[in-house]
Amino acid sequence: MPTMIPHILLIDDDPNVLGLVGEALTHFGMEVHPFAEGRRALRCLEDPASPPFDLVITDISMDGMDGFDVITQVKSIKPGLPVILMTGQASLDFAIRALRMGASNLFQKPLNLRDLANSAFHLVALHREMHMAAMGLRGLAEERRHFRFQAHELDIPSVVGHLTDRLVPLGLARPTNVDVIGMAFHEALVNALEHGCLEMDSSLKGDLFAEQDTFAATMQQRLANPHYAGRWVDVEMHLTPDRFEVVITDDGPGFDTATVSRLTETGLGEQTGRGLAMIQLVMDEVSHNAKGNQIRMVLNRKDSQ
Repeated sequence: MPTMIPHILLIDDDPNVLGLVGEALTHFGMEVHPFAEGRRALRCLEDPASPPFDLVITDISMDGMDGFDVITQVKSIKPGLPVILMTGQASLDFAIRALRMGASNLFQKPLNLRDLANSAFHLVALHREMHMAAMGLRGLAEERRHFRFQAHELDIPSVVGHLTDRLVPLGLARPTNVDVIGMAFHEALVNALEHGCLEMDSSLKGDLFAEQDTFAATMQQRLANPHYAGRWVDVEMHLTPDRFEVVITDDGPGFDTATVSRLTETGLGEQTGRGLAMIQLVMDEVSHNAKGNQIRMVLNRKDSQ
């Protein structure tokens, strides 16, 4: 976690959700500022005496100002501030609307607190790292980069920073949507590490507050096992002012690509395959190789960017 305590603005008119999510984020060392009403939360965001916020998490369906109103106002006040939306209706239309408005992630209720907290953790790290990146790159005509890591040394937030630091200066992303692009890259890297190199099964994930975290324990065991930890993750990128292609290849056994279909309504709420659903929503092109150990993601420049 970054050395400065992350400050999270949390908005939901359900006190039970405020309590559960607040406890989960506090568990990760974050300072949570809970509000039951959007307008009061936004006044806090605009107050110069308030701490510098790293993330906003808001419910969509609320009386008065709903979550879509909140994200519109947040992006007008602080365009680069990431926003996570929560909803009891994770429909495809909701997801598309949320991401187009600049949401960095969307979670369906009942919430998977572990996944929500992990998303918040990575968005905070990404948000801070991106703001530290140099932005004087508007004259860049072409760039190719190739990173190669063994599984035990892969630093996902740093790689995501490398993959996103050129996008806003070159007009391939806006300050309001670069965070969600970063989260899509993050999901692809997590899949390459956890499900590719380490062959982790999502069914091992349990309750965030369970006495024993089977998933984390198994992951640490495999990171200490040379059979898994010595596997490679390759990240290749080709950047031009009109197109950005990222290819991530892992050294794992791959998977049956015939099971991969286009985005569905249910994919957004499922724990398994949720990352791929987000990638498909964000990227213009997504494809896998025949073995299933490589994903290719493409962003094209839009005239409206």
